[in-house]
Amino acid sequence: MYTNSAIRPLIDITKRARETKTILFYERDKVQEICEEIKVLKQATEEINDTESTSEEVHTSSGKLCVYNAMKEKELNAIQLYHFQRIRKTKEAACKETRLPQNEFNRLTNWEQTFYNKYEQLIDNYNSNCPKSLYLNDELHVPKEPHVVVRVMENLERVMTKNGIVEFLKGSQAVVREADSTIAKLINSGYLKKINK
Repeated sequence: MYTNSAIRPLIDITKRARETKTILFYERDKVQEICEEIKVLKQATEEINDTESTSEEVHTSSGKLCVYNAMKEKELNAIQLYHFQRIRKTKEAACKETRLPQNEFNRLTNWEQTFYNKYEQLIDNYNSNCPKSLYLNDELHVPKEPHVVVRVMENLERVMTKNGIVEFLKGSQAVVREADSTIAKLINSGYLKKINK
């Protein structure tokens, strides 16, 4: 009746939601079921606390209290994890430059929709006060002259590259610009070997 039967599906949904890029529908039935179990456990603990017991019954009732409290804690943690994941997804969606599509926006609860709108407004206000050179939503682009990792096959004293003088020691690794003609010659002649990572 308690814990795993109710919280396992919610934990599985939370894991799946973490891996997807879209926002899933709110699992109201599962959350409500767990909340009802928490109420039942709370009532059971209150009944145990209210009853007067003999010394033997105190021992068993304290064991029951411990188990009930552990189950309540586990169920509360599952609900908090689920809601934390939804908040995180909502924040990520609000931080994007494009607005959340209407079908995903409709998957949010009323509270989450309000949170999304306010958080999006907060981000927009922050970005409008930032200088354009510090604009946070700009996408990063691959550099025009990508760097490669190379392993040095033979000792080279000082090598003049476009980035300056570099000393290569046998067996070491270095990050160099592949488009540099000096580096390309060293790779072709076998002094350096590209490492695929």
